[in-house]
Order: sequence, then C-alpha cells, then structure tokens
Amino acid sequence: MPSPPPNRQQRKRQRTADHLSATAWALFETHGFEAVTMEQVAAEADVAKGTLYNHFPVKEALLAHRFRVDIAAGMQERAAALLAHKTFEARMRYLLRESAAWHAARKAYLPHYIRFLMNQARYGESRSGSDQFDPGNRQILTLMFQAGQDAGEVDKRLSAADIACSFEYLLFGAMVTWLANPDSDLSTRFLAAFDLAMHGVALSLARPSTDTHDNRAKR
Repeated sequence: MPSPPPNRQQRKRQRTADHLSATAWALFETHGFEAVTMEQVAAEADVAKGTLYNHFPVKEALLAHRFRVDIAAGMQERAAALLAHKTFEARMRYLLRESAAWHAARKAYLPHYIRFLMNQARYGESRSGSDQFDPGNRQILTLMFQAGQDAGEVDKRLSAADIACSFEYLLFGAMVTWLANPDSDLSTRFLAAFDLAMHGVALSLARPSTDTHDNRAKR
C-alpha cells in the first residue's frame, strides 16, 4: 500500500533537511569531511545549532541524507536504461556497475558512511528513529528481487525483503574489502557478490557426502 503524501509540516521539514545536507555537502567537498564541524554547517546554512541537531544529530547523518537524495535521483535518471535490459540478471548487473561507479567517485566518504549505517542498524529493536537516515538501497534491492521473483527468475523460498537484506550486507562487505585493497575494482567486487548470491559457492558437480565416504572406507 503506497504511503500517504507528506503533509505541510513534513514537506517543510524535508526542505530544511535538504538545505542542510546540501550546505554540508558543499563544505565537505571544499574542506574535507573531517575538517568540517556541525557549527560551521549551521552557520553556513544560516540556522540555529538546535535546528541542525534536531534534524541531524551527527555529521554522518548529513552525509547519509545527501547520499539518499543522490541515489533516488540516480535511479530516476537510469530508469529507462534499466528497463532496456530484458532479464533480472542483466538489470542487476547494469545497476551494480552503475552503483560501483557512483560509490567509487565518493570513496573518501565511504568509511564514514558505512560506519554510520552499521551504527544505525537495529536488531530486534524499533527502527522509528533511524529510518530517516536509511539511504534507500534496501528498498531498491527489494523491488529488484521482487520483480525477479514475479518473473520466475528468483527463488521464492525467501521473501524479496529478506534476500535484499542479505545481499545488502554482501555489498557492504565488498565495499569494505575494496577500501582495504585500493588497487582492486569495486565493480568487479559488486558483480562477484551478485554471482555469490545467485549461484552460491558450491560446485555444480555433486560430491559424495562425508557419511557416504566414511561408510565406504569402513568396508
């Protein structure tokens, strides 16, 4: 069921959040993420510090909001190109290559971004306070896997949401490994994570079970 449209107060809060994150992003790009303070952001945005902290408790939240806006805009720009690929696997490979290029262009910010997302994770707890910083990746992945299931290209034993959750962490792992190995290629790592999700790590040739092998050895 689609969400109801935002009311006037919600629209005003969204505009303020967009303004604050855009201001912070300009400062980050000019001075570097670590050099910028929340006080500088408030002053540059011409708002009280209380207003800034009411929307974003930490700098990383400003970064996450900016990324969420960029990701949403990027998906709109690529919608036609995405649909031009006829199969689920082709669409996912296209999306992951584009995503890798986008993340690689923001490499300096990724350690801060990933740590923030990990700290925002809630395991069996309420997510009401952290949803506003969700970058939207999982929702996009859920829709992609749901479309794959509807087309008969993805197994339905797990829900699309569960698959998307697991796959998102595979992508996080790929990014962390890439950051630790700067000579590697992020697109290659993203596609390897997708191959792992789609095809697993087991060899296609059946192997005798350990029990069978042990029984034969005893004869």
